[in-house]
Amino acid sequence: MPTLPNGSTRLGLCLMLTLLLSGCAAALNDSAICDGTMQSRTSHAAALAADGGPRSLVTGALLIQQIDAGCGLTR
Repeated sequence: MPTLPNGSTRLGLCLMLTLLLSGCAAALNDSAICDGTMQSRTSHAAALAADGGPRSLVTGALLIQQIDAGCGLTR
């Protein structure tokens, strides 16, 4: 195992493990994402229906369905 210039391999290993573990500790809050975008998704769906072109209607509707499915909602 390579050592740091001052020979403190243990310190280097501890620092690497700390950095790796601290990056994995943060979890996403699914309910915040779902709840926070509910009105925006509903508004987007209405806008797509009102003035979107054929392609944007299909892709927008698919996107909204996928987000809703991930949030446990059905339309």
